Amino acid sequence: MDDWDEHGEDGRVRGAFEAILDGSREPALPSVTDAAVAGGRRIRRRRTAVSGAAGALVAAVLTAGIVAALPGTGTDRSSVPSVPLAPASPPPPTGTAPGSPSAVPSEPSTVPTPGPPTSPAP
Repeated sequence: MDDWDEHGEDGRVRGAFEAILDGSREPALPSVTDAAVAGGRRIRRRRTAVSGAAGALVAAVLTAGIVAALPGTGTDRSSVPSVPLAPASPPPPTGTAPGSPSAVPSEPSTVPTPGPPTSPAP
């Protein structure tokens, strides 16, 4: 009974399998080319998105750097415009000859200072 017997039990089982298989079509397998094309599109979309995000980040950093470098836009500067300082120069002449007595007194005036604190009498 090792051989297939068309009239025995094995034949009926085989006939049932053939009827099932003939009634349905094989599932369509995706081709290798279609899978490669879809994968390439996915990689290209991801690469475009990453490079666009990196470009936007670089543009934001450059804009922040330029804004920070502009004069008068920093947070540490006051809103009042600054007045330019005059260059350092010697004081104007007072009309007195060098070596003559100056208008500044030679001895400083004395300022009264309080004495040591006194303790109350008992």
